[in-house]
Amino acid sequence: MSDSESELPQPREPGRTHPGAGSRVTPRRPLRVAILHNLKSNAPPDGDRPADALEELDIESNIAAYTAALATRGHQVVALDGNAGLPAVLRRKRIDISFNTCEGYRGDSREAQVPALLEMCGVPYTGGKVMCLANTLDKVATKHILISAGVATPGFQEFLDPDNRLDPRLHFPLFVKPIREGTGIGIDAGSVVRTERALRERVAWLLRAYRQNVIAEEFVPGEDVTCGLVGNLSPRAAGDAVPSLAGLPLTAGGGLDYDGVHVFPISQINHSAIPDMDPYYSHAVKALPLDEYPYTCPAPLSAQLTAEIMRLTIETFRVTRCLDFGRVDFRLHRDENLRPYVIEINALPGLAPISDLVLCAAAEGWSYADLLNGVLEAGLRRYGMDAFLPREAMKIGTLVTAAS
Repeated sequence: MSDSESELPQPREPGRTHPGAGSRVTPRRPLRVAILHNLKSNAPPDGDRPADALEELDIESNIAAYTAALATRGHQVVALDGNAGLPAVLRRKRIDISFNTCEGYRGDSREAQVPALLEMCGVPYTGGKVMCLANTLDKVATKHILISAGVATPGFQEFLDPDNRLDPRLHFPLFVKPIREGTGIGIDAGSVVRTERALRERVAWLLRAYRQNVIAEEFVPGEDVTCGLVGNLSPRAAGDAVPSLAGLPLTAGGGLDYDGVHVFPISQINHSAIPDMDPYYSHAVKALPLDEYPYTCPAPLSAQLTAEIMRLTIETFRVTRCLDFGRVDFRLHRDENLRPYVIEINALPGLAPISDLVLCAAAEGWSYADLLNGVLEAGLRRYGMDAFLPREAMKIGTLVTAAS
């Protein structure tokens, strides 16, 4: 065995050789969890990056919140930077499962880099796998998946150069943004363009500032809503398109259980409450403090529209192969009877104490610790590590089955 090989954790096949696999007997020791993160303070130097370029990265107070939440179930929790030296650290600390929050610092598939290391080492981890995170970070790749599955998403064009020929099928106004960013990065008052000249100027600026391809999509007039979930679809449900959910009972808090997943109540951004800001989900809107953040959850939508948004949330989660948790962003087209269009899926949604998924869960009565441990327990079940589940494990998505 080479020196480099000796530094790697020994591969552990999920559900077979990992401690606790296939057993509901309480293990003799606590679960050892590594919270994997990427901090803004550790980002590689880059003197000419835009002011919002690091907004997806974590801060120290968030890591402390994750740690405290997971420790409430008696787990041994350690926070580790998701960098190239991670495999040796995981081996030394004998980690059972990693709670992955790593956005990555650079590269086309930056969110998939740490999961790729973990896959290579055979270390279980929460959240989407390598292909899922590579595809969902790329907005064009995501759209191709959605279109192939028949999920409505705005028409679009990818720009590699500001002088690329404009697709004649596109209709102005267009919404223009970087292809591989979240948290509203690169989105501001100039993101909606109404002429070809404005489009090309915006594309040129984004290409230069963010150094990645640009997507221009048809702007959907209407409201922003977001819907998140936790858990994993059963194999039966994951193999088929999600049917209509109309008529299925919601929880008292406005959520829904469906064959392995729990869908949280839908949140709506009330742009009319902030008339001096962008009428769409820009970085400035997302960065508002909680007492100024204009959201309503559960959203005041009809039962039929609520059921359809929840169906599309599960279907988008399914076709992009997300795992354990996720959040889908929509625009409701005001000129098409509020038809929901999927804007993107967040396969690694933010879990900071005031992030959208946390607020949606809180609206249904879930504590912060409930949510983070729900994600962790979904991962434990998926890897067959049932013996590490607490005696009072979360009951997720058990009320409705795909066969119902």
